Amino acid sequence: MPGRLLNQYSMSEHEGNLRIATTLADQKTSSSAVYVLRADTLAKLGEVGGLGKDERIYSVRFIGPVGYVVTFRQVDPLYTLDLRDPAAPKVTGELKITGYSAYLHPAGDGRLIGLGQEASEKGRTLGTQVSLFDVSDPAAPRRLSQLFQKDSGSEAEWDPHAFLYWPKTGAAVIPVSSYRENQTDSGAMVLKISDTEVTKVGTITHPKIKEGDHSFQPGIQRSMVIGDSLWTLSQAGIKVNDLNTLDEQSWIPLS
Repeated sequence: MPGRLLNQYSMSEHEGNLRIATTLADQKTSSSAVYVLRADTLAKLGEVGGLGKDERIYSVRFIGPVGYVVTFRQVDPLYTLDLRDPAAPKVTGELKITGYSAYLHPAGDGRLIGLGQEASEKGRTLGTQVSLFDVSDPAAPRRLSQLFQKDSGSEAEWDPHAFLYWPKTGAAVIPVSSYRENQTDSGAMVLKISDTEVTKVGTITHPKIKEGDHSFQPGIQRSMVIGDSLWTLSQAGIKVNDLNTLDEQSWIPLS
């Protein structure tokens, strides 16, 4: 297939068919497409192109017979794709908003979480944003809620293992580093994602690491839920907090 893959989410097998999302770019133009191949022979069955003219793919998610593609240059179109007919995949809806989602995560029936960067209308990134999309109507995807943290970034934008979503309680945990003047503050932002809204519950930080005359806040790399506790891991150690109140329960240094 022409073009390049973004990551592992750009490929998906469903009912004997392989779906592939690619961006084809040269020095002046770019365009993206989704191809459907037979999984056993790799013969092409169908394709849908024209996604994000002069933009490139920033995230992809295939969920059963539906596909979601985000492209970006100055604004962020979220495309919904109908892939039920392998020979005739088609775009069913499009939502244009500023910024982009670098990672898409399913959040129950008709809901999709987007994690990425907010941006100006000229495409300059401004900081971490988490979006909750209503995709129940494939013809009219819409954003229900947005949480924005200025001058920050998250490892989960390029490493989905850093993102935690716990459907049982609607909790989500995202490592975030905020930048101000000559200082970087790192921690894990804990969110509550309901059926209609994204809200911030609090932030978990780990003790600073000292190196000579300097100290720095270690970035939180992973998080997980065990029972009613939230465990977070950094190069400094493991912290255990109550999942609901975020009260600290334990600190386990790694050195």
